[in-house]
Parts: sequence; structure tokens; C-alpha cells
Amino acid sequence: MQQPFRRANIYITLLLITEALIGVSILAVTAYYHKLITSYLSEIQCGLVYGYLFGVYMFGAQLAVIFLCSILMWRRLWKRRCTPNVRLLLDLWLFYSCVIIAAGFGCVWIIYRGVDVLENAAETSLIEGIDMYYSSPEWKLLWDGLQWDKECCGVRSYKDWANADWMPKRDVNCSSSILAPYTCCKRSCESCFNHFLPGAGQSVVSIRQHQYPPLTVDSINMNGCLPVFDRAVWNYLYILLGFWVLALKFLIMLCCLTKYILARQNVGDGCYNNGLTDDDGYPLVVVKYPPNVRCVTISEEDLASDNAPEGKYCNCSELDDDQCDY
Repeated sequence: MQQPFRRANIYITLLLITEALIGVSILAVTAYYHKLITSYLSEIQCGLVYGYLFGVYMFGAQLAVIFLCSILMWRRLWKRRCTPNVRLLLDLWLFYSCVIIAAGFGCVWIIYRGVDVLENAAETSLIEGIDMYYSSPEWKLLWDGLQWDKECCGVRSYKDWANADWMPKRDVNCSSSILAPYTCCKRSCESCFNHFLPGAGQSVVSIRQHQYPPLTVDSINMNGCLPVFDRAVWNYLYILLGFWVLALKFLIMLCCLTKYILARQNVGDGCYNNGLTDDDGYPLVVVKYPPNVRCVTISEEDLASDNAPEGKYCNCSELDDDQCDY
């Protein structure tokens, strides 16, 4: 096919590579947030998250694979004539690309509709983890790491720990004290950790006798961990929507550029040659060859092919001037 302007093939290739990189980015971001979201959930509820994200994985993989393969397709099309079969191929390719982008929006919409479901699943799972804090080492490690890294306490607030089955009931006179794990302490509160970690002049026995020393509101993080989960889900949704908008934008550019290239295939050097025919009424085809081509033999197979026939080249260093001028 003819290039309607200089380096048209380079622009097409750059757009295709950009679409493929968007697909790879979607896969990477989805894998990161998939691991982050499932860290709040139990093993059974992790399957629910995978069900929501499976379509996103497919969307990113299709973007990466389809547009990388499209680079090879366009390289072959540049060497062929613009026949009706080539036009049909490009139309089908554009249609399938639009279907992929539309499916990507469907994936974003499914996640948007499932935010409440994921939030309820995370809340149920975290409350269950509080009750199993000392009976399950996995949940204890999860809660300690979550509260320390995210600087939060409890599901929705620190009061969730007081409702745990294993937590001792608080006296009425000690209403100002807080019952919570030491990982709820603020990182800037040194006195908070001194109550829980044995230091100089402090034995492990004395620590066990005061397993739940009183904490104050000023020494712990007040915010719960569930809002952190909600922010992670919404951040992932916004990032995914941004990638989808970019993919749609570059696809529109590809569609416009492809249609422009197809429309300019019947125009050569500023002169319209649609009506050039021979004496019998058959359309003429103009084929450009280098100056050292001596002759071109066209057979019936060449007429049915999209590729131009091969020319017979001469080496002027081995032939006379008269033969080279032939």
C-alpha cells in the first residue's frame, strides 16, 4: 500500500506499540491491586475478587497480544496492493479492536457495581479475623502487619477490638482505657510501646501479668482499616478507567489514520488515476521500479496476486553501455 504522507508506517507502529503497552500496564496494575485487596480477605472470599478481576486480566492480555500481532500485520500490508481483500481485512481488524475496547469498559463497569460487594466481604472477613486473632497465627500476622503499615486500628474504629470474644470485659470505672493490640499504637508514641515490650528492669513475667495494659485515645490510631481498603479499591478503579480512556483515545486515532490511508490509496502523486484504462477497458496499474530494471514479465499468476512482479536487474559493471540503456 502507498503511504499517503512521509513515515506513515512509523506513526501506525507507534500507536500500536502504545496500545500494547497500555495492555501490559493494565495487567501489572491489576496484579498489584489484586494482591493488595486479597490481603484483607479470607481464602474463600479471594475467589470472589478473582471473579471480578478475571475480565480485566483478559482485557489487558487482549490489548497486548492483539496490537503486538497487528504490528506484523501492518508490515506485510505495506508491501501489498490495496485490494478489496486488504480493505476487508482492515475493516474487520478495526471492528474487533472496537469490540475489545467496549469489553474493557464493561469490565470497569462490573468492578464499579461490585465495590459494595467487595467492601462487605472485606468487613466480614476482618471482623472474623479479630475473633480469630489469637487462635489463628495467619490472622494475627495479617492484623499486626495491616495495622502497623497502614496506621489504622480495628475494622471501622478501635472499638471493634473491645467486641472480640477473647477480649476481657472492661470495668465501668476504667471507661477511659482502650483495649487493643499494641500494633494500634501510634509510631510517635514511645510510652505506648513501653507498656507492651519488655525493657530494662522489666521481666517477661511482669508483662504477662499485665497482658492488656490500659491505652488512651491519644496513644493509638483512631481510624479503622476498612476505609484504607475502600481507598485502595477506588484508586484501582480510577487508574483502570484512566487506562481505558487512553486506549479508547489511541484507538480513535488508529481508526482515523487507517481510514485516511485507505482513502488515499487511489491517489498517486496528486493525480487521480481512477479512470486509467487500456484499449480493452481494463484498468491500468502503475508499478514503479528502480532505474536498473531491464524488463518486467507479467504472467497470469502475477495479475491475480497482490504483489508486484519481480524485475530482472542488470549489473552495469559487467555489461556494455548499450545493454544498460536497453
